[in-house]
Amino acid sequence: MKKSMLFIVLFLLAAGIANAQKLYLRLGVGGGISLQQYEGLSWTDISSSAGSTSLEIKSMGLGGGLNANLALGYMLSNNFGIELGVNEFIGLNNKVTYTETRTFSDYNEAGKLSGMMLQIVPAIVITPGLEKINPYARLGMIIGILPSVKEQYNATLNNTIGDLKSTTKTVETRKLSGGVALGFTAAAGASLNLSNKFSLFAEMVFNGITYAPSKGKITELTVNGVDQLPTTKTIDKEWNYEKKYDGNTIYLIPDSSPNIKPKISMNFSNVELNIGISLKL
Repeated sequence: MKKSMLFIVLFLLAAGIANAQKLYLRLGVGGGISLQQYEGLSWTDISSSAGSTSLEIKSMGLGGGLNANLALGYMLSNNFGIELGVNEFIGLNNKVTYTETRTFSDYNEAGKLSGMMLQIVPAIVITPGLEKINPYARLGMIIGILPSVKEQYNATLNNTIGDLKSTTKTVETRKLSGGVALGFTAAAGASLNLSNKFSLFAEMVFNGITYAPSKGKITELTVNGVDQLPTTKTIDKEWNYEKKYDGNTIYLIPDSSPNIKPKISMNFSNVELNIGISLKL
């Protein structure tokens, strides 16, 4: 049995070497435009004043950003191939503001949110196999590992009571992480063959992917320039996201343990334009 398995492995290796010209390496870069955050979890720009409140929903998905991608492919025939890609996605900042004006005070908060993740992309490739300009389609799934979301807030509170005026400035940074993001990808593009070895490609890509972090923490907290983290209780600066959330249980959590919050889902879906070079091995 062991000899049979060894023979099969050696045969497959030999077949792979014999067909090495069907292997290719693809290297590209690009940028994407974010799609709308799902309803029910929309970051917002809010303006309110005494006696009136206005709320404006923004399209604030986290898919807008830059990416670098590397893929190893193998053409099983002139028209069909398989690929394993690795994408590094770096999201651009999304802005959100909150303004509140009262009789004796006004509060202004500006926030920036961005996400990033390393994506593993197994896919299939379909092409007519033309010699000079060769169109293709690629379909696959996305496995986002090491995903994270960064939130930064700068807030200013001004109080005025008679001749007494005070200003409090707060800076807070949060990091959401943990878990794995899952989604799918579909691309349409064309390659321009420069030689027997090299070709250029350009493609439009749709990525549908969401991410539900499993935990979060405050990584920076200052009030008027004074660091507050050393004296902040664990329950106030760390938390876990759980699907089954009971608001009554949070009163039983000790100060030295992370808090519990209901599970949330963030949209990393986007439409990308990628360009790059492909090398036949």
